[in-house]
Amino acid sequence: MQIVGEDVQPGIYETGIVDELFGCYWERLAGLSGDFEEILANNNVAGHDVVEIMPADVAFDSDCGGWYSMTPLDQPLSTIPVGKWMIGAHISPGTYEAPGSDVCYWERLSGVSGDLDDVIANDLPSGRAIVEIASSDFAFNSNGCGEWTLRP
Repeated sequence: MQIVGEDVQPGIYETGIVDELFGCYWERLAGLSGDFEEILANNNVAGHDVVEIMPADVAFDSDCGGWYSMTPLDQPLSTIPVGKWMIGAHISPGTYEAPGSDVCYWERLSGVSGDLDDVIANDLPSGRAIVEIASSDFAFNSNGCGEWTLRP
């Protein structure tokens, strides 16, 4: 458990690739009582993840190991692995394709706070998945779809 403003400062953080069988979990909290109502946002992580800790948050809790200030890559990834990736910092906008599966889920995001309001669009395609990631999108998240490749 990290207290916002003492142990961790507000900002955008990322964790490395989580490839454990059951992944890991994080939550942004409005209080320290342990009441369910104090969970502002949370996520079960598979792959890479990015989260914004907000100034009004009281605490951030996670069993994902280390979180680091988000650092843009020198070169955007040429394919998109499982997880949440920031547009411009990790990946480029464009039209991507993945092999998909019966458990494929993707979402285009306007932010990485974990709030439902961050979701611009999402889908649960069965089979091949295709998505157009806009330059105005903040991030892209997927799980169970396989690796995404840029379409020509």
